[in-house]
Amino acid sequence: MRISELSAKTQVSVHRLRRYEADGLIESQRLPNGYRVYDEKTLKHVIFIAMSREMGFSLPLIAEYLPRFKAGKLSAQDMIDAILARVAEIDQLISEQQALRQKLMDHIGWFKTQARRKP
Repeated sequence: MRISELSAKTQVSVHRLRRYEADGLIESQRLPNGYRVYDEKTLKHVIFIAMSREMGFSLPLIAEYLPRFKAGKLSAQDMIDAILARVAEIDQLISEQQALRQKLMDHIGWFKTQARRKP
């Protein structure tokens, strides 16, 4: 299939597909006219990459998991563990943002007391 068809089937932009290819995540064959063509298994690989990106995984991390996915050696438990690690990262970020929010609210309180003290 051509890149436009792969893009339509996966809802991944042609630009992003070219990026994935440049990064070595997917491969294409070149026709004599220069067009890229992809085989059917690339469709599954792009869907895996797109889902991983939606979950916030970095391209280097995806590049780590993708060969095992392509070889059929990436288990559901491997992905569950990776997703749980991502959830832990998000929980940490939320905690940090909540602490920052509290500091900001404390500073607002301080400025309010300063404003009341001035004649």
